[in-house]
Amino acid sequence: MTTSPQALASIVTSGRVEARNRFGIGRGLDMVAEKHEAACFTEMPLSELDRLRDRGKSWGIAFKRDFVLQHGGQRVWYLDINGSPYQALHGLKEVAFDHRDWTNPVWDITPFVDQRNPGSYAFEWEREWRVVGGLRFDLEDVVLLIGLDGVEPLLHEKFSVGAPYYDAHDMTYQWDGGTIPEVGANMETTLDEFHSTYLTPDNAGIPYESEDGYMWLGCAISIETEDALEDLLPEAPWEVKAALADHLNQISVEWALPEEVDPRDDETTNKNEDTPVN
Repeated sequence: MTTSPQALASIVTSGRVEARNRFGIGRGLDMVAEKHEAACFTEMPLSELDRLRDRGKSWGIAFKRDFVLQHGGQRVWYLDINGSPYQALHGLKEVAFDHRDWTNPVWDITPFVDQRNPGSYAFEWEREWRVVGGLRFDLEDVVLLIGLDGVEPLLHEKFSVGAPYYDAHDMTYQWDGGTIPEVGANMETTLDEFHSTYLTPDNAGIPYESEDGYMWLGCAISIETEDALEDLLPEAPWEVKAALADHLNQISVEWALPEEVDPRDDETTNKNEDTPVN
């Protein structure tokens, strides 16, 4: 869960829940920092969603438990600091640390273990999960979109990233974000990035013949829209790339990278043509 629809839109269009912080009883050790960087999730009944609103977490997406497990997710163990399970694991951690053994299997466990001090929070209605390194997903993997900003919870089992529409007044395309309106701004930003990275054949100056089409040979490498999007957005959900491709293919089905376009201009060409040949 996150705090705003803008943050949720960013997660949805990127297809990734980032691992931005360290967790677990080994999180303070820089030598195994990457093993403790994880994305956090909450397992809970839908009837308890309002409790998250009280924490300021009003927007989120839900996955099936099996999907999270398949991507390395595990439940977090909150162990009593004075109990024998915690003491045993803590002992293994200390032995690995003393021997500077950073490949010891204990570091695969420590991200999912935290100590529970007497009198601290105990599990009642939710259980924490973590995925080391973050979680990548496609929209088809999302089983529920959650919005708690209104009086009644907003729950969507199916949702879309919307599509662009042409604003005749401004003579520009704007993206309707679909289920989450804020997605529109993210898609427009992605389109701007695409157009700053790739050129249409016309903008690249690729010669065109009515019978043969664009003459790419010797000018630039032709890149199909879908391939360009894959290079630009390798981790984005396929549904996001498909929606972008539907729009971009109406502009051009082929694109060029500016750095690969032959830099010769008309003036240089004319100069070469005027140079006498012995």
